[in-house]
Amino acid sequence: MRRFMSFSLPRWPTQRRRRTSVSPSDNPDQPFALVHTTTGGERLYALDTNAARRGLREGQSLADAKALEPDLRIAAANPDADRRLLQALARWCGRWSPWTAPDPGAPGRDGILLDITGCARLFDGEKNLVTAALTAMRDQGLTAHVAVAPTIGLAWGLARYAAPRRKEGWLSVDDIQPALNTLPVEALRIGDTAATLRRFGLKRVSDISALPGASLTRRFGRDLPRRLAQAGGSEDEVLNPLQHKTVFRARLRFPEALLLLDSLKQAVSENAKTLCAHLEGEGRGLRQVELHLFRVDGKTHLLTLGTAAPACDPGHISRLFNEKLDRAEIDIGFGIDVVELIVTRTEIMSGSQNSLVRTAHIDAEDMARLTDRLGVRLGPERIKQAAYRQSHIPERASGWRASPASNPLILRDNASQISLAPSAIETPTPDRPLLILTRAEPAEAVAEIPDGPPRSFLWRRTRHQISRAEGPERLAPEWWRDQLAAKTRDYFRVETTDGRRFWLYREGLYQTETNQPVWYVHGAS
Repeated sequence: MRRFMSFSLPRWPTQRRRRTSVSPSDNPDQPFALVHTTTGGERLYALDTNAARRGLREGQSLADAKALEPDLRIAAANPDADRRLLQALARWCGRWSPWTAPDPGAPGRDGILLDITGCARLFDGEKNLVTAALTAMRDQGLTAHVAVAPTIGLAWGLARYAAPRRKEGWLSVDDIQPALNTLPVEALRIGDTAATLRRFGLKRVSDISALPGASLTRRFGRDLPRRLAQAGGSEDEVLNPLQHKTVFRARLRFPEALLLLDSLKQAVSENAKTLCAHLEGEGRGLRQVELHLFRVDGKTHLLTLGTAAPACDPGHISRLFNEKLDRAEIDIGFGIDVVELIVTRTEIMSGSQNSLVRTAHIDAEDMARLTDRLGVRLGPERIKQAAYRQSHIPERASGWRASPASNPLILRDNASQISLAPSAIETPTPDRPLLILTRAEPAEAVAEIPDGPPRSFLWRRTRHQISRAEGPERLAPEWWRDQLAAKTRDYFRVETTDGRRFWLYREGLYQTETNQPVWYVHGAS
């Protein structure tokens, strides 16, 4: 049976504000509210417990609230920060389940959803899991209620309308329909439709559960029967977790929080051994891996690294993360009690045979490891490799690209930016000279006929006599990139009388593009 856990955080906006903006002069017993500006002026957006007990209500004008409670302390509401921090809190809840998602709503309706199917056995039962989760939330100063049910909709409604009435603040149900019928219609997450139902005297879910679906759709729209079916389990509802599905994961949980960096490194090393054992069994190597560090006070740290080639060596992975940890200046705070490694990208591990003799060639695996370590120390954007680009113009056909750990490959030149997948890189042209100048240099050449090969040329104040020539190789301009003034090139491979070889080209077709073609030296062998 599926099991979903829903956290209700009825005072999240005000408690989030207190967590992030605490002043020594703040009195915790003083009523506090967040305000926002609407068309009707400034109104109360969210209240803390003290303000709610004084009779204030959300949506009330600030003037009326001040008249009732002169000591009310206010601050500006920030819904974007509320959603952003709620997402961070949902990620921290990954210590209880890998499938977590924030559930933002209006003030009083914020929460977090977790799919805990199969997770209870890791905590010696569902009761221990829920108790640990609720205790951890309240230890952070958050007002929280929890409900566990077979459907998301039922868990959501129970957490907000049934759990607050329980002394322990949580409940767990197995039978869907009896628990659902006791809830008010607001528990179905139908917004303003709930007020319409109440005007018809339909206050409980039991009042509408027996009504025909077609009649409900005709009178109240499609959302009501859909939510009713989802809460009742006759229609599936999907939880979109923050973390994508991954096959390879290693986690260590500590009863006593880790306070030393060396202890964290040791935990990473143990996780790397477990992770690489799983990868090796599947014949795969990691290309990207994430390190999640869960602090006991609700904060998380995330470190990500990529490798230049598929890696399955725990020592190599540990060294890379040790470099990251040394440079990241992690704030351990009150301690880290969960250390987790998650592989987000893998590739098939291809075996390689060692050479039988000593050679001067660099091992590809060693080069990949060197690239990884340099990337961690200097930053992956500073590690470059020579690469070919999709261009037949020689000075544009090569350049530099980032380390193979980055994807896609981004190659830049003066004219444009080209994004290439690895499979799109062209094979090198075999008949290019060993040296190609970054910029072709002008030369004065003499030819027997205007469109024929040169007989001699003057370059860098030296006259060269040509004994033999090969060509032309005609390259048209790239019309999608070059200006209209770009001309066709005719390339010649020439050998001088003293045995030197050059690569020249004539720019401009005679009597078609120009009457005076210009010669350039572009390379030498």
